[in-house]
Amino acid sequence: MQRSAAPRPILFDLTHLVSRLPRRPSSGIDRIDLAYAGHFVSGSTAAALHYGLKRPHLIPNAEARNFVALSASLWSGERCEAFRTLRDALAATPGKAPTTPRANHKPAHRIKLSLRQLHGRLLHDRTLRIPDRAICLNVAQHLFEYAFFFDWLDRRDDLCAVFMLHDLLPIDYPEYFSAANLAVFRRRLATAIRHADVFLVSTEAVKARLERELRQEGARPRPIHVQPFPSPLEDETPFASASAPSGYPYFVTLGTIEPRKNHLLLLHVWRRLVAQNRQAPRLVIVGARGWENEQVADILDRGLSLKAHVVEISRLPSADLAELLAGARALLAPSFGEGYGLPVVEALALGTPVVASDIPVFREVAQGRATFLSPIDGLAWMKEILRLAEDDDYHAQRRAEARRFVAPTWGAYFDRISDFLASL
Repeated sequence: MQRSAAPRPILFDLTHLVSRLPRRPSSGIDRIDLAYAGHFVSGSTAAALHYGLKRPHLIPNAEARNFVALSASLWSGERCEAFRTLRDALAATPGKAPTTPRANHKPAHRIKLSLRQLHGRLLHDRTLRIPDRAICLNVAQHLFEYAFFFDWLDRRDDLCAVFMLHDLLPIDYPEYFSAANLAVFRRRLATAIRHADVFLVSTEAVKARLERELRQEGARPRPIHVQPFPSPLEDETPFASASAPSGYPYFVTLGTIEPRKNHLLLLHVWRRLVAQNRQAPRLVIVGARGWENEQVADILDRGLSLKAHVVEISRLPSADLAELLAGARALLAPSFGEGYGLPVVEALALGTPVVASDIPVFREVAQGRATFLSPIDGLAWMKEILRLAEDDDYHAQRRAEARRFVAPTWGAYFDRISDFLASL
């Protein structure tokens, strides 16, 4: 592609963000989508876009900014009552099982948000037009499994479709996904490969994997821009209080509860820790329950020996998540495979030690500041967890190492993204 005399207008796809309105964010994609929307929709773009009824609806800038502001207020600014319950439980020595916290919107609140969501899906300003030579920017691949939504791109050769691809994990690790998940992902990938003029990815590992997939599919090569994600918690200052969750050692694992995240290893480690010491540290599992997780769910729901030591919570606002991570002895990330590893960046950016699987993506994003262990070596994980919990000098060393992590910033991130888009 040749450099244009003037930057192309950017048309941002708000479909995923609107779809998440009645819910708190449950994945890194949610938080990245919000960061992109906050940057591009607040700028001098053309109208934002939302897919529906077989064609894109165009949303005026003022309305689009309202949707972004609403999402930001729900996901970042609102403190969670369930977190206060969790914080009080973590400050105490393990004894009886803590009350299981639930982080959900009140019913009336959900109804209002659902109505706002419906408004976003139906809103269409017929006075607006998709500008010539626009960059159609999509971050979340929402609705890509329905290829007909994107057929209109074939009729607009002047447009440049820029799609973010987070990973190809369902293809590489089909054993960790249901057959339905894999089928949906393949349809999404086929739509992206067919229509994308440019891809955005977050790691060199994903770029290399995508290039290989394009060759295997006989698809044309195209630009792939690599840009590591900053922490979505960058602007959150952990709240300090007398009841902050720092009075007794605890560890955090963050991510959807699914087989690939390897929660089972941690639960088995904690079962052994508790058997050896009833005053063992706590484990906080932050994440919504996903798919193929029956064994993990059974342990969480019916494992009596872990009730006082393992706490499950989901969809924490950003302010609460930052406080929880900042007070933890370490973030534990035993995943078998990742496209990026946003929790690793979030923890290190807060100066919290990280123990992570020894996989290429984690080594790339952690800048060597984490402790890397095999995701199948439960004994090594138990030893490291005990050392971090019991040896204050060692924990201080690991925290000092974490603070040497050079966190990407959103300002620099979008400067580079904008420069790249301007070059198209």
